[in-house]
Amino acid sequence: MKFFKLFTALVLLFSLAGCSASISRDLQDHKWEFTAQKTQQGPMTAQFDDKNVTFIENNESRTYPYQLKKKAYGKTEFILSGHKNVSHRAPTKHFTIKKVGHSYQLSPTNKLAKHSYGPAKLKLLADD
Repeated sequence: MKFFKLFTALVLLFSLAGCSASISRDLQDHKWEFTAQKTQQGPMTAQFDDKNVTFIENNESRTYPYQLKKKAYGKTEFILSGHKNVSHRAPTKHFTIKKVGHSYQLSPTNKLAKHSYGPAKLKLLADD
């Protein structure tokens, strides 16, 4: 019985790790249109590499570090870091990220994300 519990736990652990990796690979493989409910800008293009996301709007770009972390109940957390400020701590915005069709829904989970963006979306760009 102990073997069965250990085997089940390992299968679950590897499947959870794989989900985060597949989201990361999907984000890196495509260009995305980023929209957020509380931003005054229009849609921005988002391009991901393994550690950073670059937002492009009107020939201007901003690059920020990000992380994907696997959470309980199969949820994945998307953490977007800001630039370091006077206190040398980068403010972070936390979201849960969920794939819906060819898009990802970002639901804010901390006050900074709720205030800065509100619900957001990454939509696969058609010409990619």
